[in-house]
Amino acid sequence: MIAPIKSEPVLPDLVLEHGLHVLTDEYNDCIIGINAECTRVVYDIEKILEVIQQQDKNLTRDDCWEHFSHNIQDCMPREVSPVYIFPIEIKE
Repeated sequence: MIAPIKSEPVLPDLVLEHGLHVLTDEYNDCIIGINAECTRVVYDIEKILEVIQQQDKNLTRDDCWEHFSHNIQDCMPREVSPVYIFPIEIKE
């Protein structure tokens, strides 16, 4: 059984053991999990956009999205790239 990833800024050993492709260290806090097959790291897009905006406060959300789309999301071949998701909150 794989334990959920904590919100600590350290990559889990599982990521390193399996040689999964990850973004640069500045995005470690954006990792929210690993897919079921343990082949891809899962990132929270909203957190990535926040990191981008923290790096350059002059960027609009659209600018951050464009940066993400061109420089992060498409930086690796799809077969090995991380999974990027928009987390949702389920209300009961």
